[in-house]
Amino acid sequence: MLRKGPEHVPDSALVLVYALGLLVLATLISSGLVQSPDDDSILVSLAGSIAGYVLYWIVLAITGFTHRLVPTVASIMACGSILTIMMVAAFVLLNPFLGASLASIVVWLILIWSVPVKGHIIARAIERHWYIGISIAMTIFVLQYMFYLSMTGSDSA
Repeated sequence: MLRKGPEHVPDSALVLVYALGLLVLATLISSGLVQSPDDDSILVSLAGSIAGYVLYWIVLAITGFTHRLVPTVASIMACGSILTIMMVAAFVLLNPFLGASLASIVVWLILIWSVPVKGHIIARAIERHWYIGISIAMTIFVLQYMFYLSMTGSDSA
């Protein structure tokens, strides 16, 4: 069972609902522990995430795998949410001991790790080699980051 890949995730609305629930939980945890509640960057992050899912859908459509939309998006959403919770935990737990600078580096390393994770998922979904998936995920990551920076007007996330 552990050898099955993300393409074996059931095509189920329930799985997508669980992934959405995890996304909401990760967003609430992130906004509650790291960002101030009145900070509109949460909405911009959410809009960037949705734009990323649309880009993954476009990749699936171009490659002829639209039938894998729900499992792929649910997998990417769930893994991204878990990594977001890990980033928040790392920042909150390491900040008092290492300081904000080193804790931020750990957070960035986790964020960068999300690219090969999502790349693996999309590569398996479109039945291509892992480096194609990582290239797709890196492109989407850069586009999302550029979107975030343009919408928030900040130099860093």
